[in-house]
Amino acid sequence: MLRPTQSAIIFVQQLGRGLRKIDNKDYLTVIDFIGNYNNNYLVPVALYGDTSYNKDSLRKLIASGSALIPGSSTINFDKITRDRIFESIDSANMQKKKDLVKDYQLLKFKLGQVPMMIDFIEHGSRDPQLYVNYYKSYFNFVTSQEPDLKTKLDAQQIKLIELFSNEINNAKRIEESLLLQMLIDKQHLTTLEFKELIYQKYDYLPSQETIDSCINNLNFGFVTENHKSKLTKVCEIYNLSIVNKSGDYISISEGLKNNISNPTFKTYLLDNISYAVKTFNAQFLKEKFIDGFVLYRKYSRKDAFRILNWDTNPLAQNVGGYIISSDKSNCPIFVNYHKQEDISNTTKYEDGFINNSEFEWMSKSKRTLTSPDVLTIRNYKKGLRLPLFIKKNNDEGTEFYYMGDVTPIDNTFEQTTMPADNGKQVSVVKITFSMNHSVEDSIFEYITNDHNNK
Repeated sequence: MLRPTQSAIIFVQQLGRGLRKIDNKDYLTVIDFIGNYNNNYLVPVALYGDTSYNKDSLRKLIASGSALIPGSSTINFDKITRDRIFESIDSANMQKKKDLVKDYQLLKFKLGQVPMMIDFIEHGSRDPQLYVNYYKSYFNFVTSQEPDLKTKLDAQQIKLIELFSNEINNAKRIEESLLLQMLIDKQHLTTLEFKELIYQKYDYLPSQETIDSCINNLNFGFVTENHKSKLTKVCEIYNLSIVNKSGDYISISEGLKNNISNPTFKTYLLDNISYAVKTFNAQFLKEKFIDGFVLYRKYSRKDAFRILNWDTNPLAQNVGGYIISSDKSNCPIFVNYHKQEDISNTTKYEDGFINNSEFEWMSKSKRTLTSPDVLTIRNYKKGLRLPLFIKKNNDEGTEFYYMGDVTPIDNTFEQTTMPADNGKQVSVVKITFSMNHSVEDSIFEYITNDHNNK
């Protein structure tokens, strides 16, 4: 390799010249003279044909080895190579403005018209959620490229599109998106009709608590923003009402009805919903679906609380590594597996897998066997759900892999100590959890292997 490139297409062309077949040619040695390894994230893009630039998708492709390689080809990555590719994926900026613009213009030229989010999916292009991450909504990005569109929506409609794009239609829970889609189409429906639709499409029945949570989320009662130096529900800040519910009857609000009378607003909202539905469907596996979560999909803390039907997204400082719901029905656990050295001693919890079926975990510091949260976890048989979320390290961002629900092993509760920053010891409780679903080898090896400490 003598030519640096950040293009997956050119990378494949360069590699492809060496891979041409000829008699008596048994293997290929690639010598990289110019540091293409800095762009190692291009390896899964090139070899697997995934041009979404979705980091999680690229990680899963590398972890899969040959399983997802198209055709009859096979590939084996040695440990050092695989680790360097993971490092490159972690550090790469996958949503540079110039790359977003370039891919948009390419697809626009290909289609002969302004592309929508769903077009990126159907044409195997960049994950359009990257535009949402950068511009708060895909509509906002398009207006940066198509100035004539700027006057089509008023300020509240622009804010609504942003809220729907980030808080509802991120493809992590399908109920809100489908309910919104049905209400735009039919104006009203019953909870029974909605449950039947979910059952027909996904073979499970959403609970009444989930439906109530969806309505709360659609009305933006779950998410908060800083308003006048105070965290306030978004619905209160912007005086929003999207969905009405009376008994078993669900209907669209007059406010949303007025907004969707604007054809531009309706077009971009329906496109955003279609993106969410199509993306969720592509990643939904019934055999891996566990009460709202899909095994080994990534979720933010906010996603987790929304799917667990919390009324309001809790303050981050109140969560830490775990938090028990007010009704003691669930306690999501969040673990950063390979912790940084510069964090405080009282957050250097010794959490880790013993094997694919057992996970050793530590409570928050200054806890004893009689602390209320420890007692609640110990009394899990009263109906406490314990979903476990893990990210490999902070380089992966703010999302965690859902590893399944866990069950405490009764005789493993042990009160011990850990060092504090002042040199003293503070109490902590150590617990061993049994994984309700044994962790698959590929994700187990990926998470447990610390490629930063070779």
